[in-house]
This record gives sequence, structure tokens and C-alpha cells, in this order.
Amino acid sequence: MEQELFTPAQAIGSAASLALLLEVSVTPKPGLVDRQGNGAHNDMNFSTFLASAAAITPYFSACAQAGADFPQVDETTLPRIRPLGVRCEQVMLAATNGANTHKGVIFSLGILTCAAGACLSSGDLSPDAVCAKAAIIAAPALLDFQKGSPDTKGLRLYASQGVTGIRGEAASGFASVRQWALPALEELSGKGILENDLCLQALLLLMANVRDTNLLARGGEEGLAYAQSAAREALAQGGALAGDGKARLAAMDKDFIRRNLSPGGCADLLAAAIFLHRLPSYMEKGGFLCR
Repeated sequence: MEQELFTPAQAIGSAASLALLLEVSVTPKPGLVDRQGNGAHNDMNFSTFLASAAAITPYFSACAQAGADFPQVDETTLPRIRPLGVRCEQVMLAATNGANTHKGVIFSLGILTCAAGACLSSGDLSPDAVCAKAAIIAAPALLDFQKGSPDTKGLRLYASQGVTGIRGEAASGFASVRQWALPALEELSGKGILENDLCLQALLLLMANVRDTNLLARGGEEGLAYAQSAAREALAQGGALAGDGKARLAAMDKDFIRRNLSPGGCADLLAAAIFLHRLPSYMEKGGFLCR
């Protein structure tokens, strides 16, 4: 009897890993690590991201399997998978010699892969179905803001500015992803546009519209406003799809490096968008939605 190489949960984890690899490979990304440089980061590079992505892939499969095994997703799901996230962060730091390459995406894709696992029983792994379950799973994360003493960058930004960051994005069912990045990926795919360029376009849309906590942490409100304005100006001129689009983005990258700006939150949301966009066809082609 022929033995399956992958379980459906492992396939979901593989799709998450693919999203991470595609996101970091998109070039040129203003202020972010890509194939051409380190952006506004001095403790990580392209190879660091590859090592991290390879190391944490099993975590996403474990989250997907947990979602498949739970009778339902509810307010108890996140506390039950959080220990997986803690262990995954440890594995990431070991693989990168202490560099925080993927902490935000461990949270976001951990929730999304768990949600996707929960969707396996219905066979509906559409973005709407996965995000609806993700919102249920992530809702308890908002309780983190009630902690008395903020102990992370995200919690400190909420305490000082009311920004909910990735917790708010996840609890909303990744509203920014569904409003900005995912429509761009869906609309532009299959039109002969390089995937690199359509992902750059999706990233610009996120940069123009999301209150990125990484930008706020590095540049405050002024830095965030500057980055959003730069992204909107680039989009007004055609973005990555314009003839000189990538040259403009390369110049923006140098500008962001000089200003120490890095839209890392938007990069994490781009990875989530790629995952959601790719997942249904990825699973169908692998035969995991035909059982």
C-alpha cells in the first residue's frame, strides 16, 4: 500500500513555510531584509531568514494538527497552542543566534495554521473561512492589553498610543490583509505579472494603510507618517508595476535605511496574505481537499 508522505496538517505547515520564503525573497522591500540586502537591520540577513523559516516549519504543522484535533475552536484554543509558540520562538532564536526574524509571524501564522487545521473537516480553506476561525482563536489575545505592566514592545505601544498591533489584526480576522493585500494578490495573479512584483504591490498597499508597530517603535508617529506617505506616493505612480517601479523602491529602501525605518509588521501581514492566497490551491493540488 502506498504511504502518504505528508498529512494534511503537514501540508498546511509547508504552505506557511512557503509564505515565509516568498515574503523574504520579495525584492526590493523598503527597509526590510531581502535578496539584495539587510534593510534597516544589522543583526540579520537573507540567510538568517532562510535558517529561521526552515527551523520553525514544524511548529506550523503542529498548530494545524492541533486545530484539526480540537472539537471546535473557541476562547480556550489560543491558551492551548501558546506553549507551541513559546517553544517555536526558542527554536527560532537558536537558529538565528538570537536574532528576532519571525516573532510576529510565529503568532500570526500560528493562529492561521491552527484555523486552517480546524477547517479541514469541512474542506473549506478559503480565506474567509480560515480568517473567521482565526478571529475566534485570536480574540483572547486582546486580554494581554489588560496586563498591569507592559513587558513587550507591542504592549508598550498599546499602553502609550492605543495601537493593538498584530493582536488586533488577528482578532479582526486579519482585516487589513483581507482589505488591502489579498485583493491585490487575487486581482493581479494570472496576468503575467511576476510574483515578486505583485507581492511588492501588496506590500505597498499595506504600508500605506496599516499602523505598523515596527515603524512606530523605530520612528514614532513621524516615522510612520513618513513611511505611509512614501508608500502612497509610490502607489500613485504605479507602485511596483510601473516601468521604473522597482528602481523607485530601491531608492526608498536606501532612504528607509538612512532613517532606520522598517515596516516589519507589514512584512508579517504580507506573509499572512501569501499564505491565505496560496493555501486553497496548494492543498487541492496536493490532494488534501479531495478526501
